[in-house]
Amino acid sequence: MQKPAPVSRFSRDEFCDLINHQLHQLESSQDAKRQYAAVLAALRTSFDAYQKSRLRSA
Repeated sequence: MQKPAPVSRFSRDEFCDLINHQLHQLESSQDAKRQYAAVLAALRTSFDAYQKSRLRSA
């Protein structure tokens, strides 16, 4: 028996806005930049690529 699909708390657009906002906050933090620069750069690159692919398919 399959479980019903969970009800999402956010729409996809709201979730993307939330991720973008959180990434921007981390990118603005000197401590986060110093400790997690490579991770933040990878996240930003992946997120921007995802956003571009969503725009192309829309």
